[in-house]
Amino acid sequence: MTGWCAPLYFKALLIGLLLGLLLSASASAHDLVTSRAVLVDPDGDLDIEGAAASEFKDAGSILVGGFTDAAYWLRITVRAPRDGGTFELRIRPTFLDEVALYEPDPARPGAWLRRVTGDRHANPGRPATTLGFLMAPLREETTYYLRLKTTSSSLLVVDALEPAAARADDVGRELMHAIYLGVMLSMAVLALLGFINLRSRLAAVYLLYLATQTASFVGLNGYLAHFIPAAYAHWGDTITSLLVMGSVATGVLFYRHLFRDYAASALGLRVLDVFLLVFIAELCLMGVGQTRLALQINGNVVLLLSALAPVIALSMRSGPERERRIICGLVWLQAGALAIMMMPLLGLLASRVEWIVDAPLSQGVVAAAVMCAILHQRTRGLVEARRHAEMEMKMTHSLLDAERKRAAEQARFMDMLTHELKTPIAAVKMVFQLPEASDSARRYALTTLDDMDAVVERCRQLDLLQQGRFTPRRESCRVDALLAEILASCPASHRLRLATGPLCDIESDRHLLKIAIGNLVDNALKYSAPGSDIDCHIERCEGGGQAHIRFSIENQPGAAGLPDPDKLFEKYYRSPHAHKHTGSGLGLYLVRHLAELLDVRLSYDQVDQRARFTLWIPA
Repeated sequence: MTGWCAPLYFKALLIGLLLGLLLSASASAHDLVTSRAVLVDPDGDLDIEGAAASEFKDAGSILVGGFTDAAYWLRITVRAPRDGGTFELRIRPTFLDEVALYEPDPARPGAWLRRVTGDRHANPGRPATTLGFLMAPLREETTYYLRLKTTSSSLLVVDALEPAAARADDVGRELMHAIYLGVMLSMAVLALLGFINLRSRLAAVYLLYLATQTASFVGLNGYLAHFIPAAYAHWGDTITSLLVMGSVATGVLFYRHLFRDYAASALGLRVLDVFLLVFIAELCLMGVGQTRLALQINGNVVLLLSALAPVIALSMRSGPERERRIICGLVWLQAGALAIMMMPLLGLLASRVEWIVDAPLSQGVVAAAVMCAILHQRTRGLVEARRHAEMEMKMTHSLLDAERKRAAEQARFMDMLTHELKTPIAAVKMVFQLPEASDSARRYALTTLDDMDAVVERCRQLDLLQQGRFTPRRESCRVDALLAEILASCPASHRLRLATGPLCDIESDRHLLKIAIGNLVDNALKYSAPGSDIDCHIERCEGGGQAHIRFSIENQPGAAGLPDPDKLFEKYYRSPHAHKHTGSGLGLYLVRHLAELLDVRLSYDQVDQRARFTLWIPA
């Protein structure tokens, strides 16, 4: 979501800021102020008469004084609008405590009229984005005095605009503010989604930072005045100061969580802890009336943070290297923006550029964008970690399932052995316990022992197959010769009717092929009707451009009936009525897998109620 939303918001922000700057530039082009001069009153005890009699120095379009107890006097000369109508004297920024305007009294030559604005005063008729006064020119050019006294940074920009230019200036600034708030809200939604979906503490702290940053923006740009009753107008200044310090504290808190998650320097984290303690000290200073000192300390914390955060970022040791590089670069970018903003506000760097007044807006956007990118990287890392954990969990479940299947197969194997060997063993014991066992009883005992040996042998063959120890070794052999060897050791070989055609030698593993054919022969003898004949055919045939030796064995089913074709080659499968014969249910399973090893095609058919197994052996 962040990957496609953020660029869209930034493009909208860029367009809005450009429009706002164009409109603001247009308004500045219509400025009626023809000259500006400044006077510093260190003790703040000059009155208008004393100030008017003092020597002023030429000033640029912006006054930058930093945090100070001094009062600043600004003398401006304003030419009258061409139509002779009114104009607006617009004062920024809106977080200034008190700006007093002194204008000549037309009724009393040499006297002055005083009007006051600022965030400690109710100004119900002022524009939303500035302080100011509605003025009526007295002559072609009129000189006015402005006295600035504030606990915040002494930053002052004064313009005189005709009503149309003033409205254009309002539209530009309100457009920038609306887009800024929209972007901040969008980023807050992204942070909220990150917190809900990932339960990330970092996302929660980032959400808190966005909330305080947005609230301080609202206070710094004078919007609180429209929500606070006139009798409590001074509370706007206090609330704005608290919000400014709170936004810095939550920014420090965000950095601390970020750097801790990436295993940054322990010393750097302790420095950030000290900054959080400084925030508590600032609140205490405000509580005893030292608001200017608290704000000045807060500004210095921001400047120190802009210097230390990049160094701490370089000490990050945990997390993907690419992610750490991106975060480090973004932290350096924000640090530069913070330094550019704070040095003039602290009076450490002179500036003649008016946009420094809107620095909190630009810094807020940069900070939010940077932190959004950091959160995106962190969130992506958490998503990847969660995906990795889910994969590991799936693998663990797969291993557990495989272990359960293996345990179930072992249990099934033991049940088979117990069932198939217990009865024959009891029968053999009974024969040998008889005082005089008949020849038929002894033959039955020997047959039973042979069956038990066959079960054990097939279990051994299954173990070799599962361990991958059946590796075909090609050699020249003949199928009829292998069948003859099998029948030589078979007591019921007389039941097998063999039909052969012209044969040839084949290249195959003699031992494995003999096991497969032997299991088919044993299966036919064991499960055919008693005394019935078993038909076996061996012939050479052609098919698909390949010569084959076709071996087939066919028998009439006995009491067990015809097997289920769908389960016939499964491990341990035996027909429900086949359990009177000793067996393992492994013979046909082994035949199937041995056929695959030898590239031999195996099939089963039911022909006229007879079971037929066929092997196609490449010649």
